Amino acid sequence: MINNFQETVENKSNDELLEIVYQFDQWSPEMLEAVEHELATRNILPTDISIRKQQSAEIEEDQLTKGKEPSLIGQIIGWLGVFGFLGIFIGYHYAFSKVRSRYTDTQYFRYNETSRKNGSYLFYISMCLSVIAIFYKIMTAY
Repeated sequence: MINNFQETVENKSNDELLEIVYQFDQWSPEMLEAVEHELATRNILPTDISIRKQQSAEIEEDQLTKGKEPSLIGQIIGWLGVFGFLGIFIGYHYAFSKVRSRYTDTQYFRYNETSRKNGSYLFYISMCLSVIAIFYKIMTAY
C-alpha cells in the first residue's frame, strides 16, 4: 500500500516531524503513519508514541460513548417542522447519526441516549403525520 504522504514527510526536518508525531488529533492517520515511518527510518522515533496514542484513544472513546447534546435551536426547528420533511430529517439525524473514532475505527452514536430517544420520537411522529397529511390531501382531491 502506497502512502501519499511519504514524499512530503521525507522533506521535513527532524524537529518538524517530532512536533507532528504528537499531534494525533490534528493529522490524518495516514500522515501520522508516514511520520512515524520516517522517524523510525531516521532512528529518532520516540518510545512513548504508542502509550500516548492509547491514552488519546481512551479519552476519545470515553467522550464518544457519552455522546453529545443536540442544539436547542435544532430541536425547536425539528418540533416546529413535525408536519413535514424538516421534522423527519432532523429527527433522523438526532436518532441515528453516528461518528467514527479516529483511533479504533469504531462507530458510536453522535448524540446521547436521551437525545436519540427524543430524535426517534420526532422522526416517527413526523413520518406518521406526514403520511396522514399526504393521504388526507389525496382523499380530499377526489
